[in-house]
Amino acid sequence: MRRYKGIFFDLDNTLYDFMASSREAYREVYTMMDYGRYFDSFESYFAIYQKRNDELWTLYNHAQITKDQLNAERYLHPLQVAGVKDAEEISKRFFAEAMKVLPTKGILRPYAREILDYLRPRYPLFILSNGFVELQTRKMQSAGILDYFDGIVLSEDIGINKPNKALFDHALAVAHAKAEDSLMIGDDFDVDIVGAKEAGWDQLFYQIKPLDTVPFSPTYTIHSLKEIEGIL
Repeated sequence: MRRYKGIFFDLDNTLYDFMASSREAYREVYTMMDYGRYFDSFESYFAIYQKRNDELWTLYNHAQITKDQLNAERYLHPLQVAGVKDAEEISKRFFAEAMKVLPTKGILRPYAREILDYLRPRYPLFILSNGFVELQTRKMQSAGILDYFDGIVLSEDIGINKPNKALFDHALAVAHAKAEDSLMIGDDFDVDIVGAKEAGWDQLFYQIKPLDTVPFSPTYTIHSLKEIEGIL
């Protein structure tokens, strides 16, 4: 059992259940804006949205598109698929409403609060996220987890995303920690785990979905946040 001086959590889909929260928020906006005119069902809409959203986040994480491009394209794409007239204007309205509703959906991953209760007296805890400034703190407040953390480091703070080593180095400076004393906990292997390894940190991979192959074995791998109690 290592005594790390900095435990860094990814937020979305590691502690905060972004999939469940966004599904609930978008269902609300879908109904409010009568998107049933365009799609057979909410599930049909959300499947189209989610596939394109995942693709766009991969591009954004690797600095291949901007935040504005990500936000415009992910809400526009389903309407384009459905052949909706005035899709751009309608998608902008959907985006504006979604940004109001999403931060109010404070759904956590299973055992998230329990593991934070366990870790908080033992380690300094930080968030290290590629999420957006205007959303992340509000999401943590709605989920009731903001006060667990000694600091929040977001990619927008310096304009560089995980897995870029520069963001991990910036996080160390914020936390007054060293790479060899730090642990990254996250669900995205290519972003959280690869980035942490290349920065010289230990890694704890929260594997939510199966992966065909991985380029290396992380320091730790778990399938439930509850397992962290047996590691730290």
